[in-house]
Amino acid sequence: MNFVEKKELKNSDERLKLKEANRAYTECISKDFLNRFLAGEKVDANDFCVNERVRMEQLDRQIYGQLNI
Repeated sequence: MNFVEKKELKNSDERLKLKEANRAYTECISKDFLNRFLAGEKVDANDFCVNERVRMEQLDRQIYGQLNI
């Protein structure tokens, strides 16, 4: 079974939750991090929106499995 076939087997409810988590993370980064970064502050994106990022990563692993690089 290849990656695409595996992805299609997962239910759409999980993918919808991942999409919502991705949206929440993107909105949070845009609001909390981006303005400070563009203002020239020395900030690290990993210090912002931690809960949103963790939730998004958890859902991603549930759907797609661990990424092996």
